[in-house]
Amino acid sequence: MVGIGGPTLGGSYKTPLSLAFARAMTETGVRVAIAAHGHAGTVRSARRVLPEDDAREVGDDAAWLARDGNELGISVFVGRHRSETVALGARHARLVVADALLQASPQRLWLSILSVDARTPWGSGLCPPAGDLRARKSALIAATDVLVAVTSDESRDAAMLADLESWALRAGKRFFFVRSSLSAASAATGRDVPLSPLAACRVGLVLAIARPERVTTALAEQGIVPAAIRLFPDHSVPPRPANVRVDAWLTTPKCATKLGSSYGGAPLVVLRQRLTLPDGLVGVAPVGSAAASP
Repeated sequence: MVGIGGPTLGGSYKTPLSLAFARAMTETGVRVAIAAHGHAGTVRSARRVLPEDDAREVGDDAAWLARDGNELGISVFVGRHRSETVALGARHARLVVADALLQASPQRLWLSILSVDARTPWGSGLCPPAGDLRARKSALIAATDVLVAVTSDESRDAAMLADLESWALRAGKRFFFVRSSLSAASAATGRDVPLSPLAACRVGLVLAIARPERVTTALAEQGIVPAAIRLFPDHSVPPRPANVRVDAWLTTPKCATKLGSSYGGAPLVVLRQRLTLPDGLVGVAPVGSAAASP
């Protein structure tokens, strides 16, 4: 089993990386299942997530993974207890990717991947309740096998990438950086929406995610400055806006699972972070090993 976790309480690309990793392995001919977490959901017994499932029941991350993974032949499972979810996934696939799981006990994962945002890898740098860092950096590095930094511009983030690679090498861990690119699609039709024309439109942005500044920064790099921004707690259901006039609302795939095809009477456009994985990262998967499933 491959576990992909993040150092912060959200906003470290662990779920997009889980989907990208599962997609890359599927493209090599391996049957893959994702063991999703059910944050904010109500599911108790482990079960498969279907594309039409209600995000309020299975959790918004699981609903998003199921909708995107279904087209790729990737099965997604969720349950109250992670061990049951993983075991169910292992009965349906050769390789299980566990989203939001960095390490297991008493038996360690065959492969653990720590996903970080290259621009702000350690969030506030402080652990709860003072900050959003799950554990000390040294403990996070010690718990993982591979450190992956996600960047949209490796030249801009060169200094931080070098620092992260140094951290990994000193600890005897492998290091990769993954390129992220932004695209968009209509929530109603699924068809691609060009980003450049959005810069000339009056658009709104509605998010219920951790570290929403990552999205506003990515949009600004494309010349898109929302006229209205509505931010809500991670995993929550955004209420409908009142008296906001925009041509379209932008959101993430996770948030879109709870919003439908429109928001406040305006079309909904889903922003997607496409991660391009290096061949070396795909090659570390435990395919062909007895440890591929628990």
